[in-house]
Amino acid sequence: MDLRLPAMGKRFKVPAFAQMRILIFLLLPLSLATAWGQVSALLPEESTQAAIESVLADFDAKKNDEALAKLEILQKKLPDDPLILNLIGSVYSKKKDYLAAESYFRKAVKKSPSFFPALYNIGEILFLEKKYTEARAHFQAMRSSDTRNELLQFKVVLCDLALNDTEGAKKVMNAIKYPGDSPAWYYANAAYENHAGNKKKAREYVAGAKYIFGPKTSLFDETFESAGINLR
Repeated sequence: MDLRLPAMGKRFKVPAFAQMRILIFLLLPLSLATAWGQVSALLPEESTQAAIESVLADFDAKKNDEALAKLEILQKKLPDDPLILNLIGSVYSKKKDYLAAESYFRKAVKKSPSFFPALYNIGEILFLEKKYTEARAHFQAMRSSDTRNELLQFKVVLCDLALNDTEGAKKVMNAIKYPGDSPAWYYANAAYENHAGNKKKAREYVAGAKYIFGPKTSLFDETFESAGINLR
């Protein structure tokens, strides 16, 4: 199973443990796979991995308070670890405590300024708070060092559509690689067609993505849900 972020696979290798359900912890799960690849050297102990697996089980069961309690114990053991800080922020985001979530994402970035998952999640919080102009600027700034990143291109398209800038959305959408390494092209087109009121065509793009990418589309479905895009 290929869990690389678009245009980032050459820089970060994802160990086997990252290919488990740890993926669910980012607002966009693929980013967490990369997160583990970046900081796994900081968590060499099997006991730590087991503890995170336990956290994941709670998170998967929507036991957010239990997950948070276990993460706070891990934070005492690894107070400066950007992965742990990012996971805590992710739990707070699921609890819709966006202020606390952003605080932890920024702590993670302070400890590791190039830590992509936390950087990405700061923009995602802005998006969830409907601060689309700020979110777009944030994702666009991230693109300055990774212009072909499909995930970031997709998020900029969603921000443009939320701002009713259909021309801007179309320009970025047309720059997404096809066929790409992710379902981004399909979902960007689906979002564009949905915005235009063409739900049938939007559903066709999503169906195509699911046929080609299978389970990888779940993270894009989650993004559509958070953006209020309902194609049923």
